[in-house]
Order: sequence, then structure tokens, then C-alpha cells
Amino acid sequence: MSKFILSCIICTLWSCHLSAQSNAQKLSIGLSTGAVNQDLKWSIAGNLAGQNPNIFSELHWQKVGGQSVGTTIVWNVYKRLLLSGDYERVFIRSGTVTDQDFSGDNRSGIIYDERFNADKGHATDWSASAGYKLINQPKFNLHAFAGYRINRQSLVLYDQTGSFPNLNSTYTATWKGPFIKSMAAIELVKKLQVSASLSYNQVNYQAISDWNLAQNFQHPISYRHTAKGFGITGDLGLTYAAYRHVAIQVSGGYFTWQTGKGLDELFLTSGAVDKTQLNRVDWSGYRVTAGLILKL
Repeated sequence: MSKFILSCIICTLWSCHLSAQSNAQKLSIGLSTGAVNQDLKWSIAGNLAGQNPNIFSELHWQKVGGQSVGTTIVWNVYKRLLLSGDYERVFIRSGTVTDQDFSGDNRSGIIYDERFNADKGHATDWSASAGYKLINQPKFNLHAFAGYRINRQSLVLYDQTGSFPNLNSTYTATWKGPFIKSMAAIELVKKLQVSASLSYNQVNYQAISDWNLAQNFQHPISYRHTAKGFGITGDLGLTYAAYRHVAIQVSGGYFTWQTGKGLDELFLTSGAVDKTQLNRVDWSGYRVTAGLILKL
């Protein structure tokens, strides 16, 4: 129960900066909990030119999700100037991953096709930003933010069927870079407010993996992915002012992130490093949350 309450507080914090703040209220703290479901997919080509074949190997984590807990703190530093910090953690409890290899272009000539379990691991989201109150009216506000965000997914690949009893591979992906965000809130009726936010993220992507059963790969880092990309996140919420300094909020959101072409580096036990083209990484999903907002 204590874990649920803490989660509840965090999710609200995440969305508290979307809530209207009076001039007398300088600090907003939100705590929330909820559920997150996400997919992550990447593929590599047979060589650095993106050929032989154009898709040689592809990994796809599907319906990876679990409970989330989060917090957001927004401080009205001076007049219209705001500072904001967000944190969210997802405890992964569901999901599968497919691993496929191909001998021909466009996913033809399948030479390997397996599905594994992926219901372990976690994901985190950190961000810090500065904002400005563009519009700050009793029934409507519009804020703009700019800051820096780090998203990380610690994913696993293992087998519960007994066919690969020692399989316990990992893939840790990190997306980090600057972002801009707009947030608006409007009062529908007394005490009830609808809020929305939209952010654009410009990121550097890096992932490392330990393919634990591959004897000719190095460990704990078997291969590394690097690329540049972007992400878009949107959220919509309802906030009810239960008391003067306490509000209840429910929200939902969708996110989609992707990279362009990048580099795959495979580290062999011989000391050699095989390089090929990372075609693309796609990460998308949705979240639903509920929590409390404390306005001080």
C-alpha cells in the first residue's frame, strides 16, 4: 500500500506543472502512479553501406510494460519564470521480444526466428527545464519550457520454455538531449481543469548489450549502437481541486521516438570490432496515470 501511495504522488507531480498556479502559490509538487506500455524495435544491415542484406537482423520488444511511479516539481522562481524537474520509473512486468535474422533483402530468407520473454527490467525518465508563463489568467494558462531529458530502457531477453535455460541477455538503450515543451490548462467548470502538453526532443541515442550466450562476443558489452534521433510526447489530463492546496489528477499520454541511420559495433573475443549500419530504432508507447498535486 505504501508503494502505491508513493506511486500515486509521483504521477501527479509529473503533471502538476500543467495545473493553474495562483500568484501566491510558488511551489507545485506532484506524485503519481499508473501503467506504461511500450514497444522498441531496431534492425541492422549486413554492412556499413546498408546492404548484403539491407535488413540482416531485427529485434522487436513488444508490449513491454508495468507500473510507473513519478514525481514533478515546479517552482515559480520569480514573476513569470519557472523551474521544473521530472522523474518517472517503470517497473517492467510484461512483454516479449522477437529475434529474427535474414539472408535476403526486405526481410526475405529467414534464417533465424525466435520469440523470448521480456517481462523484466525497468525504464526511467529524468528531465530538468526552465519555463516562462506566456499566459497566466485565472481560467487559462499557457507555459513554454526548454530543458534536457534522459530516457533509459533496461530491457532483457530470456527464455522460460527451457529451450535456452541459460539465456539472460540485456539491451540498455539511452536517449538524451534537449527538448522544448508547451503546456496549457483551461478551467472547464469550477474546480475542474483540463490540461495538455506537447514536447519535441532532439536526442543522441546509445545502446549497449550483453549477448550472454554468444561465446565469440565480448562480455559484458557485446555490441553498441549509436545514432541521432528525435522524440515527440503528448499528454492530456483532468485535474480536480479537492482542497485549497490539494488536487487530484488523471492523465494519459502517447510518445513516439526514432533514430536515423547509425552505427552497430560488434566486439569479438578476438579483439576485432565488426561494424555495420544500424538502420533505425523505433520506440513508442502510451501511459495512463493518477495522483495528487500539492500546491504550496
